[in-house]
Amino acid sequence: MELNKLLNKTFHCQCGSTHNVPIQEIIYAPDAIECMPDVLARYVKGRRIVLLCDVRTLSVAGKSAGQALESAGWDIDVIILPDTDTGGPVCDDITYNQLKSKISPPDIALAIGCGVINDLTKWLAFEQNIPYAVLATAATMNGFTSANIAPSIAGVKVILAARAPLAVFAIPSIIADAPFELTTAGLGDVIAKPVSTADWMMNHIFNGEHFCRTCSEMINSLEPSYTEHPENIQQRRPSALEALINALFYSGIAMTIIGTSAPASGGEHLLSHTLDMLSSVDGCEHDLHGRQVGVGTIVASALYEKIFQIKTPKCVSFPPEIDAAFWGKLQDSVNLQYEQKKPLLQSMLGKLNDESVWNKFIEKSRPLVRPAGQIKDCLKTAGAAYTFADIKCSRERIRKVILHMHEIRKRPTVVDMAWLLGILPNAVDEIIDNWLTS
Repeated sequence: MELNKLLNKTFHCQCGSTHNVPIQEIIYAPDAIECMPDVLARYVKGRRIVLLCDVRTLSVAGKSAGQALESAGWDIDVIILPDTDTGGPVCDDITYNQLKSKISPPDIALAIGCGVINDLTKWLAFEQNIPYAVLATAATMNGFTSANIAPSIAGVKVILAARAPLAVFAIPSIIADAPFELTTAGLGDVIAKPVSTADWMMNHIFNGEHFCRTCSEMINSLEPSYTEHPENIQQRRPSALEALINALFYSGIAMTIIGTSAPASGGEHLLSHTLDMLSSVDGCEHDLHGRQVGVGTIVASALYEKIFQIKTPKCVSFPPEIDAAFWGKLQDSVNLQYEQKKPLLQSMLGKLNDESVWNKFIEKSRPLVRPAGQIKDCLKTAGAAYTFADIKCSRERIRKVILHMHEIRKRPTVVDMAWLLGILPNAVDEIIDNWLTS
């Protein structure tokens, strides 16, 4: 389905569900900012708008957006999100509560930026029951069009349901001129899709999770633009960047349609979330979410390759408890997630002994997953992160993360399957040395 034909549509899907895409407009054009006042006026009665940005996105697009809106008669309030000691702003419960106390509900909120800025704006808008829109400043993540938020609450990375934006704006020249590591983060985020789809299928087969083929295939036609010709991303060719940002838009829409992160987030994302959480414990720097996800996708693909080699599964078990010492101050929050997953893992253990279930899982999942070597080569050729050193990790740190990342979510992933089958912890060093070292 063409992107613009999906917007503001409700349709009955072959999966048996009725899907709704609440986003009204997506404008990816040189005059996106000039279009913004009229677009927003079509859907918002009042003219009070709050702009959330950081010092960088204020300079890149915030001032121009503010001037365009003000000239059109909008009452502007600008909030600049402060940087933290470890880098840019963060999306957590502390920041959210601080912002909430500063904002009296406007008629609409506008995020100017990407991940953290978009998530915080989406969160605030949802809780205050107002619409929001986003002006994207880099092709860095799929959250622009999703209804989900990925904040840290009590130190644990979680997924919250909110509301998708009213409209999304982006200017091709700004996307092309964005810091290149942001673009490679977008590639890392979207290249995770085959693994996340396989994890979705796994949960469908073993845990009865609803699966929608339409949503799982939304970005398939765009994948060759960056998987077969990743050098075009490295060279910032306009057609490749447009394909990348459209893939990110589709990915977010798929999550909005389903109401969960299942179409775009699986075991590969756990590596990134664990690194972020660990940083809050020990203060060490972490990298951009999508760059970490790209490395996590290599790991998850390597685990799937090992799983697909098994004809008759010989189940072991799963770790009975989390490693409290590893998590330190986060142990209670992490344990809450893991305890909710244990019944599902116990159920999966029983079903793994059923030959027909196992064969169905292999048959349905194998075509979805790309080889680890293909993922790595794509990231490498595009100039993205593909080793643990690229994402500011030591070998020992990435090893610990791989061995603990299954503990942070209540939803099973390929990482849990690898523990159930005895692939982990034994294969961790082999995976690091074969895939993440150089």
